[in-house]
Amino acid sequence: RDPGDLCLRCTAVGGTVMAFKDLERLTRTPEGVTTFIERPDGTRLHCIAVGEGPVVVLAHGIFNELRCFNLVLEQLLNRHVRIILFDQRGHGQSSIGADGLGSRQMAGDYKAVLEHFDVTDGILVGHSMGAFLAVVLAENHPTVVEARLRAMLLVSGHAGIAAKGSLQNQLQIPLIRVGLMPLILSSKWLGRLFIRTLFGTVAQEEHVEVTRAILGANSTKDRVALVDFQVREDHYPALGQIKVPTIVVCGEQDRTCPRWHSERLGAEIPGARNTWLPDVGHVVVYEAPEIIDREVASLISLCPVRET
Repeated sequence: RDPGDLCLRCTAVGGTVMAFKDLERLTRTPEGVTTFIERPDGTRLHCIAVGEGPVVVLAHGIFNELRCFNLVLEQLLNRHVRIILFDQRGHGQSSIGADGLGSRQMAGDYKAVLEHFDVTDGILVGHSMGAFLAVVLAENHPTVVEARLRAMLLVSGHAGIAAKGSLQNQLQIPLIRVGLMPLILSSKWLGRLFIRTLFGTVAQEEHVEVTRAILGANSTKDRVALVDFQVREDHYPALGQIKVPTIVVCGEQDRTCPRWHSERLGAEIPGARNTWLPDVGHVVVYEAPEIIDREVASLISLCPVRET
């Protein structure tokens, strides 16, 4: 179900009606030039490009869509940058080709996006699984990263073994594997209760509702491979191969990708630095979009365009 088809003004929760004035702003598809990139295995990647200036590529997390960056997009466009967003394969308007869902296939999608838009000196922003796949991209396509990126921003991210140290993941992964997650998220009360655990101390009601709707539409049982490769694979030994300046952002109340992931990313990626967000959980794209905007700006200023 498309969250854009939701009632955008109100929703029933616990027998009451709650007004969400910002739902339309949060769920609308960003304006820009829409492109579908055809991959060799038949996957079609839904992409949107908007703005002019230094290139920023936004890569969302598991079961999410490019629309989760709407608040980030609003802030970044004030900086006169060119933003490229895309739905990961199997999410939103992107399809799943014959090669299915796997980290290497999806890192290959990143490569295809960078090459299609002829990105040079871009900044890659990955949230959650989007950050994980940025690590896989750097491991498997180092020359692409060297040629096309000036920096990376890894937000609420990890480099594999995602269930380690996360009770939340250990509890929810079996629900995803047996196909119960869409059913849970379809319940406004139970779904909102679950989604609230992804946030930190404060969570705006409309942010919880939009996250519930989008994740409910994308967390179907046929996409369980997205969970499996993040739990099974360990790309931490490859962090030393990342050669571009990197900032690692983590909410101190993140239960999905606990602090130890970002500690390792910051310690083992050469020259990386950490930014810690008190009271913030996993969903930094909604909880602290201004921090993503700020760190992108710092990377633009600290990493000048390279001479060709």
